[in-house]
Amino acid sequence: MLKNATYKDKFQMLRPWMEQIVDSVKKDLKNEHLRSDPAFCKQYLVGKHYGKATAPELAEAYSQAIQGENGEALAEFITNRWLLKHTDLYDFFEQELTKISPNFTELEEIPFTQAETIAKHSSKEFGVLPTYLFAVLNSVVFPKPVFTHMEKQAQEEAQHAAHAEKHAVAEKEHKDLKTHFEQQIARITDKYEKKLQGLEKKYRIDTEQLKKQVSLLQRKLSQ
Repeated sequence: MLKNATYKDKFQMLRPWMEQIVDSVKKDLKNEHLRSDPAFCKQYLVGKHYGKATAPELAEAYSQAIQGENGEALAEFITNRWLLKHTDLYDFFEQELTKISPNFTELEEIPFTQAETIAKHSSKEFGVLPTYLFAVLNSVVFPKPVFTHMEKQAQEEAQHAAHAEKHAVAEKEHKDLKTHFEQQIARITDKYEKKLQGLEKKYRIDTEQLKKQVSLLQRKLSQ
């Protein structure tokens, strides 16, 4: 399926995951590419210093650039940097594919059952999305149904992660709001407790003064 695919073809397949790919190699992109390519920054990061660019901004910039004239070279650069950061996946696949054929790079397509097993074990050990990204970027010759299944799993995993993140954000907002109101109530309570303490003190003083005045009047009346 991917044996003869170009890097641009692969990144077209992985367009929904561009942010995750770029986020993994953003230091390399900033230090090795963006620093030495002001023309790229001027064209794709308008009004933004590359050092402060976020993963979503870089993902959008590189997605656009990969479709352009120098897109193949850029896609290859990102691929190489991503694969260098995932040598554990390479070692796993090398070990598994060697079991099928010592010259595994010459395989045209991995038998479905073996491909399914490899994909399943890798997904369990390294995660569905990293396995899917590796298989595409490194042109693993899985049968198309295996790629389709992994892509679907990666999408479902992303949806679950997005839902979990949304829930976590909502929970944090609720917790922050609760903390805010508790602090407000504590401040108001403290304020009125101090006010009541002041009123109580004034009441005691006024009462003592009244007692003295009553005592004085009683003495005058008794004379």
